[in-house]
Amino acid sequence: MKKLFLDTTSRLQIITVVFFAIVYSLLSLVNHYHFRTYAYDLGLMNNAIYDYTHFRFNNCTLLQPELKIFLSVHFEIFLMLLSPFSFIFGTYTLLIFQIAFVLFGGFGVYKYSKEISSNKTISFLAQLHFYFFFGIYSALNYDFHSNVIGAMLVPWFFYFSHLKKWKSVVLFFVFIIASKENMSLWISFICVGILFLYWKDKIYRLAAFSFSVISFFYFLIIIKIMMPYLSNSGEDCVQIGSNYSELGYGMTEIIATIFSNPLHAIKMLFINHTGNPFGDYYKIESWIFVLLSGGILFFLRPQFFVMLIPVFAQKMFHNDFLKWGIGDHYSIEFAPICSIGAFYVIANIKNESWKKYFAYAAAILSLTMSIRSFDRSYTYFDRDRHRVYQMRHYHKDYDAAEAHRALKLIPDNARVSAQSPFVPHLAFRDYIYQFPVINDAEYIVFSYEEAAYPLTKQSFAVQVAMLMSSDEWEKIYEKNEMVILKRREKGDR
Repeated sequence: MKKLFLDTTSRLQIITVVFFAIVYSLLSLVNHYHFRTYAYDLGLMNNAIYDYTHFRFNNCTLLQPELKIFLSVHFEIFLMLLSPFSFIFGTYTLLIFQIAFVLFGGFGVYKYSKEISSNKTISFLAQLHFYFFFGIYSALNYDFHSNVIGAMLVPWFFYFSHLKKWKSVVLFFVFIIASKENMSLWISFICVGILFLYWKDKIYRLAAFSFSVISFFYFLIIIKIMMPYLSNSGEDCVQIGSNYSELGYGMTEIIATIFSNPLHAIKMLFINHTGNPFGDYYKIESWIFVLLSGGILFFLRPQFFVMLIPVFAQKMFHNDFLKWGIGDHYSIEFAPICSIGAFYVIANIKNESWKKYFAYAAAILSLTMSIRSFDRSYTYFDRDRHRVYQMRHYHKDYDAAEAHRALKLIPDNARVSAQSPFVPHLAFRDYIYQFPVINDAEYIVFSYEEAAYPLTKQSFAVQVAMLMSSDEWEKIYEKNEMVILKRREKGDR
């Protein structure tokens, strides 16, 4: 009977992983096919991995007006490990790995929960809680981001730390800090939380303290030395001051403000400090979503709140109110901590019946909040990107298949200026620009049906009219609300 139960549970787990693999693919891969991925960020990443496959740093032509090495803007070494797979999966490579890592992260939550609860049902519900988490859907519906990869490795860092398998801990620690520059600051606080969580064990205290110090100094070295060194200007490309000017300009001034006026910093976690009325309820909504998705249990284990200090600070202190909300990838770091933390608390409930009740309630609440984010969130979403259960998600206002055929008219080695949604599909080349930047481009691609960003509708119309009437360019494609222009040879003008 026991063997039968284990087999049944294992089969259910496999079915669950396959189900979520399909859902996540419908969310992410369908968006890419229908040109709902953009120059920022998938276009940048695809252009970077293209260069990495040619064994060179990425001098990204998408970062205008100044050509910059991509690592000076985002220090994402882990992309180099994924780049060879682009020969197999093409422009879908990073999206496929993003999905795979989310599934992998969920299994890590299961393994850790099983270790602390010794209950497969509770562990399976923890995995479901993670797969249901609202931040995963908002991240997958919008491009690729390396902090998703880093966040998905965190459950395995917990798991191997709990088992004291230090070689594996070191491996996942290195992968996490290599995923993105800010991951090292986050893992430093995670280690502080682990230190207090396992305070009674001297080995844990020493290990957690060591990892915390190492990751913090790595963070400082990367943002203060390595990234400025790689930038062409030699300046700090993280732009801490301009993004967090309410607290000060530069990391030192920001930290000084937080410690000298902590009440103001705490207040900024909850209020709209920009004065922009569109951001009035973004922070409150994020707090509600995090608390109802497991965070409320952290009041019983504040160590998990400690782990989220840099996440909340980076999110809520920012000057861009869109980052305060539950949209895009700005909530992905909550997923592993909320699932692990909530089920750590649940696993320590002594009454077995109450333990199961809380586990089921946590999983159901996680699903409920994600459903809420699909349809009723205050935070803005492009609903066509988000709602996999509606037919609009699988259609465009123009023929996507025809648009893909049209893009094949452009030679692989040509220099291209493309509207943002076309950039990720054309980024595997040496020179790619986001329209209206043209520079030395030999081809221009745009669609009347796509957003004019970064131009206004009026300036976009003016720019297009000038190009269409210019002798410098000839139309090689014009249908399906899409235009491809080719630069004429000098003798043909």
